[in-house]
Formats: sequence, C-alpha cells, structure tokens
Amino acid sequence: MTEAKPYKTYVEQLAILKSRGMVVPDEADAIDLLRRVGYYALSGYSYPFRLKDANGARMSTFRAGTSIHQIEELWTFDNRLRVAAFASIQHVETYLRALLAYGMGSVDPLVHTRPELLSIDAGSSYERWKRSLDQKLADSREEYIVHHRERRDGVVPIWVAVGVLDWGGLSHLFGMAPLQVREEIAALFDLSGPELKSWLRALNVVRNVCAHHSRFFNRYYSLTPKLPPFRRNRTLASLASVKSTTYGMLGLLQYLGARTRGVSVTLLPATLRSFPTSSGLTIGAVGMPDDWEASHLWNLKRSDQRKAD
Repeated sequence: MTEAKPYKTYVEQLAILKSRGMVVPDEADAIDLLRRVGYYALSGYSYPFRLKDANGARMSTFRAGTSIHQIEELWTFDNRLRVAAFASIQHVETYLRALLAYGMGSVDPLVHTRPELLSIDAGSSYERWKRSLDQKLADSREEYIVHHRERRDGVVPIWVAVGVLDWGGLSHLFGMAPLQVREEIAALFDLSGPELKSWLRALNVVRNVCAHHSRFFNRYYSLTPKLPPFRRNRTLASLASVKSTTYGMLGLLQYLGARTRGVSVTLLPATLRSFPTSSGLTIGAVGMPDDWEASHLWNLKRSDQRKAD
C-alpha cells in the first residue's frame, strides 16, 4: 500500500515552492496566503506556470520569474468569477423552479407523484428522484413544508414540492416533465426541450463548482450542451468550438440570464474583462477567443433583455 505524503508545515510548504523556482518577495505574506487558501488549492492555480518536458508533460519546476503574487491574482480573479456566475445561476434557478411549478401544476397538482403523467426519458430514474424528494420533504423545516406535512396529511402539490429541489433536482424534474411543458419552458429561451435539458445538466456541474469554491476559470467539462443550429440561433454560434470550457458555460449563463428578469447582463462580461493579464497568462486560459467581446452574446443591452422576455 502506498504511504501518504508526509505532513508539511507552512514554512516547509513555502520552501518547496521556492525550491521549484517560485519567486516569493515577502515570506510572511506568502505564508498568510497558504494559511488562508491551502497549499493544494493554490497548486491548481500554479499548475499552468510549470514548465513542460520534451513530451509535453508538466514538470514540478516553474517557469522563470513566476511569482506567488501571480498565483494569488489568479485565485482572486477566480473568486470573482465564481461569485458572478453564481449570481446569474441563482436567478435562473428561481425562474426555472417557478416555470416548472406552474407548467406541471397545470397538468395535475400531484403530477410529480404520478409517473403515468410524466414523460420520463431513458436513463432517468424516477424512483431514485422521488425517493430523494420524499427525503427532502421529510427533513425540511421550512414552515410551508411543515404545514403540508402536519395540516395537509403530507399531500404536497408540485408548486410546493419544487421548493426543496436544488438545481440538480430541478434538472432531473425537467427531464421527466410532460413533453409539452418542456417545450413551452424551453421556448421562453428560444431553445428546444432537448437543448435546454442538456444545458441544465451541464450547468449543474458549474453550480456545484461555484457552490463548493472549486477552481473554475480553466476547467473543462465532460457534460456539454446541445446548441441550436446556426440558422435558428446565431447568437450562440461563437460557443460551438468552446462549449466544454468555462467560457462556454459562462456563455450559456449569459444567454439564459438575458432572458431572466433580475440578472445583470453586464456582470459576467465585466468580470471577464478583469482577468489579471499581469499574471503572465492570457484570457485564453478561460477558453476564450481573443475577439470574444465582439460577439453579440457579450454585448446585450437592456433593450435586448426586455425583448427576450
């Protein structure tokens, strides 16, 4: 059995970084950074600064001139980017919850308990989703949930039940909703049902990354969204080649946000513009093309947002 690496103090961690070529102008500040963030959390931000060997593999040595201040700048930018992304996610999630409650409630107040009324896609487990929902309803201390447990014999209509679902639960619910409901909701975003379903699944990963404060700016995603064909939606065409990157995911949020009241259409592009070029990396680290600002997607105005509504 492989033994764990030995424990290292902050001073020893800093010594490792220095031995690999990192410039540390102020050791007290550097140790404070290690204390606040953690060595391995910071290592994700220092990784792009490592030299490559002849085969293209990253070595432990940093390229000449790499400073711990550059690493801190990237980490700080990533914090801003997560906050901006999560601000958009919250509004879109609230809107999706309301749309599902209204649309599915029109089919039957207890549609979520009657699988014969649903359109359950292959690969979706209604039983597992329902068990999770029942557990959330049983554990919830929200007054409106307690009221339905104690005063309504546990009969919880869909417009109440959705209140305990997170993005993942809502995403699965959308994938089981009656087809007409799905298409009506997707049409509000100028998307098809299957397209919006894939977006919700992909953005669930983004939401979790943001909620758990994980490294975000240069992440790649295995779950990618289906984009509308160019002839139907030219606004999203610029995302076709980068849809597995953080930039691609931010583009989805920008698009959904422009069709969701309460979302600032200037927040994400303003945050992207704050990328620390002094870090030694380019904005391409986020997956962005050099001319990203020329895309209509990142230049939406309030008038565009009202039209989208």
